[in-house]
Amino acid sequence: MIYLAAGGLLDANPGLLVWTIITFLVVVFILRSFAWNPILHALDERAEKIHGDIEKADKIRKEAEELLATYKAKINSARDEAIAIVTEANADAVRLKAKTVLETQDEIKAIKEQSIKDIELAKSKAVQELQAQVVDLSVMIAGQILQKKIKTEDHSEFVKEEIAKLKSMKA
Repeated sequence: MIYLAAGGLLDANPGLLVWTIITFLVVVFILRSFAWNPILHALDERAEKIHGDIEKADKIRKEAEELLATYKAKINSARDEAIAIVTEANADAVRLKAKTVLETQDEIKAIKEQSIKDIELAKSKAVQELQAQVVDLSVMIAGQILQKKIKTEDHSEFVKEEIAKLKSMKA
């Protein structure tokens, strides 16, 4: 036997149902008036703050990308400038080398010319000394000729021989 007790859980009591609905509506009205709007307002503010933070983060990201692009451009510019400096330094080194080689060649040429002049001068002095010795020798020979009193034919032949000797010495 199953007894249904009066006032069980599943029994519908119309008075209790009405009061429960009224209480629920009052609680909803009170929550809506005092708590619902502040909660919605706080949620809206939080959503706006999050949206603002996202926009701010996006703006910062874009600025960072622009700065990165600027730095990359500066790095590329600095690299290009460094390459240009190295290229210019290499060109300067080549020019300096060529200039040094030319200067050295000019110095060698000047030294060679000076050496040739010195040799010519020494040769000229030697020829002058030789001529002076020949004159002295000729005077001495002429003195000997006068002392011996040779004939005219011997004299002219002797002079011709001496002149030929002098010519062969100059050549």
